[in-house]
Amino acid sequence: MKTQSNPLAQGIIREGEIKLEMLEFNTKFWAKNPTLWKQDKEHMDFIVKFLGWQKVYDWTLERIESVQSFAQEAKANFKHCVVMGMGGSSLAPEVFRTVFGKQAGFPELIVLDTTQPDWVGAARARINPAETLFIFASKSGGTVEPSSQFAYFYDEVKKSGIKNPGDNFIAITDPGTGLEKLAKEKHFRKTFLNPADIGGRFSALSMFGIVPAAIMGVDVKKLLTIAKEQAATFGPDAPVKENAAVELGAFMGACTMNESRDKLTLLTPADFATFGLWAEQLVAESTGKEGKGIVPVAGETLLANFTYRDDRFFVHLSTGSDDDKRVTARAKELAENGAPVLTIFMEDKYQLGAMFLLWEIATAAAGAILAIDPFDQPNVQAAKTMTKNILTQLSSGDVPADVTAPLLASADIAEQIKLDTLGQDVYSLLESNDYIALLPYVYPDAAVEKALLTLRDKIMNKTKRAVLFGYGPRYLHSTGQLHKGDGNNGVFLILSAQPQADIKIPGQKYTFGQLCNAQALGDFQALQEKGRRVVKVHLTQPILESIQNLTDLF
Repeated sequence: MKTQSNPLAQGIIREGEIKLEMLEFNTKFWAKNPTLWKQDKEHMDFIVKFLGWQKVYDWTLERIESVQSFAQEAKANFKHCVVMGMGGSSLAPEVFRTVFGKQAGFPELIVLDTTQPDWVGAARARINPAETLFIFASKSGGTVEPSSQFAYFYDEVKKSGIKNPGDNFIAITDPGTGLEKLAKEKHFRKTFLNPADIGGRFSALSMFGIVPAAIMGVDVKKLLTIAKEQAATFGPDAPVKENAAVELGAFMGACTMNESRDKLTLLTPADFATFGLWAEQLVAESTGKEGKGIVPVAGETLLANFTYRDDRFFVHLSTGSDDDKRVTARAKELAENGAPVLTIFMEDKYQLGAMFLLWEIATAAAGAILAIDPFDQPNVQAAKTMTKNILTQLSSGDVPADVTAPLLASADIAEQIKLDTLGQDVYSLLESNDYIALLPYVYPDAAVEKALLTLRDKIMNKTKRAVLFGYGPRYLHSTGQLHKGDGNNGVFLILSAQPQADIKIPGQKYTFGQLCNAQALGDFQALQEKGRRVVKVHLTQPILESIQNLTDLF
């Protein structure tokens, strides 16, 4: 895979490559030697259990006939395919969906990674449950979002008159999980078991990514074969200076090493924009810990005449598309103006598998430079625990007032945050190397998404800061680890919301709307517990008007 960089980036990359050479990265990485990242027994024992992704293309290719055979079965029986997952089990399918688009004659893929009821309802409105295949995708089998989605859609399939609703469901999970057991009990059409030594965010080329891609009509054998061929240029025998994966990892690690440039800004054309969401999760959850973190900025608007702060470094993913001409011009301008810019060229969309692998290796390399464990996520559980406590209260009929409180602020900043001066109050919290994170728990129809991005761009223009943007609860499985694990470099604005139409979750005493708002409050509490500067605003209907009113405050 070809790359190109400007002189400043080249110098930074060489600095990182020297560090990786000293660490013997190429030798130790492919030997699965955990001392590359950590020296203590607990970490080392954990790391060796999560390196199965290195050559997973071989494992998947050995089983590709079974996957392709099932894809033909799905093609003959279903018009839609809904992926019910979160984080690593949903983001790779979302990239496949948008990069390859609807394939003639194959089911249309819909990726649902939310508990927001208007979003769930919009997916329901697009399909006939009787003619839809549902993929319950979860490494652990116990993730609350896809479990809730399953309860709802299983009930909808039953209501549609299907004699055995399980015929409309398949599972992708690790061996021995509760999901594997559920699939047997409910007589799912198929269960695909994944290797247990692959973490979710490194699972794009395993069953979690390849099965949905095959069902929607992607030639997954071709995709994996190209990834395998490209892997030779990333492998232990490839010279460090000619290894694109190591080059990217060196760039990421060296930029962040001294915290001078920790904002990895992805420049992607429209046809490749969702890859940024996948890379965002990979980088943020892998590196945002121990008071460190590479901050991925994905999907940012390329504003005209915008002056970036010197905490940025840029990676341009070039696809050669019409829209890429616009992005290439901006990347060239940034490089000429002295910003560090690395361009990675993708000559064909079937190089997507190789691109996944390149970023996975690069993230492992950056983790080695930063001396962190890229494979754990020590702070993710906190928000889950807080949410579970709130749901326990809801199930007993006790609705905490904070769930729908108009304004909340973490204890250390509560006295200086007021709704009528919210914008200025939030701006006043910013310190030297900070980013802002805008985190809405809403359904983004076209008008709402435009309004939210207008708010993001307004904050970005005003502060010149990186503004991370992520829909809840998706971001909890993506940048959520970074938010709580980095060096307290973020100011967080959570937007919970009143749904337009709530939906009951079969078998539970709470609704999707209550679950979603519990997750928003749970994350607020988790961030507050970590001493983060966090503000939560609860939006009322009509949501569009609420967002526009909020934007006026900024």
